[in-house]
Amino acid sequence: MPITITNLRWVTKLNMYFRHTFQNPIVRLYFYFLLTLSIILSDTFESIAVFGIIVVIIAIKNYHKFLVVLSSYLPTLLFFPIVLVIYLLFSNFLSSIPFFDSLLDATKAFLKFSLMIISMNYYLVKSNSEKLINAFRTIWVKGGLHWEWVDNLFLFLSLSLRFYPTFQSQWKTQRDSQKAIGIKFKNSFISKVVDLSYNLPSMLSQQLNRSEEIALAMKLRGYGKSFPRKIANPQNFNLTHLFQTFMITFSFYTLLRFVSI
Repeated sequence: MPITITNLRWVTKLNMYFRHTFQNPIVRLYFYFLLTLSIILSDTFESIAVFGIIVVIIAIKNYHKFLVVLSSYLPTLLFFPIVLVIYLLFSNFLSSIPFFDSLLDATKAFLKFSLMIISMNYYLVKSNSEKLINAFRTIWVKGGLHWEWVDNLFLFLSLSLRFYPTFQSQWKTQRDSQKAIGIKFKNSFISKVVDLSYNLPSMLSQQLNRSEEIALAMKLRGYGKSFPRKIANPQNFNLTHLFQTFMITFSFYTLLRFVSI
């Protein structure tokens, strides 16, 4: 078929379609969930390699996040030799499995575990938890399921996710302030635990005060007087997104069947 301007426009529209619909937080979560599940169900090196290629494609597409993901993965790489030695010792002394088979099983488990960690790290660095909660809450409200305890659960998750970055920022600010006045910290694990035990009570007290201020502000704005609550920034989940979840399911199912033959 000859390449025409009309064909190029359709390709551009198709590319934009997949780019925008894959931005839906529920579709993205579903994709990474099925990817992780497929990696777990992989029982051969060939199937692990296939899903490894998918993870590599994700890494190439998100190359600017590579160092962040690598820093999260390095502890796994460092602990693998220790876990491998322990596993081989136990398998040789407590079972009749040949050494080579034990080594293959351990390598297979390590590859699967590595792919799972890397893929989920890419999901975490690219995803917005607030949007994900909003998306689930939008489906809940539009579905007409007005259960107050579920709505309160969404609120609890949303506030909890907001407090964690605040807690991290507060910890960093406190450490920087202490370093600025000449306080030196040791890098050993025990020293870090001791420093945390000294600073944690005051930090928790500040967070509790902040939570009381937020609760008071919510009451002043009329929280709890009407139910169900409205959604400030609803995240749509329409037939297009439902079709995408179907295609994702079909693709991973087909891949699993293909690599299992």
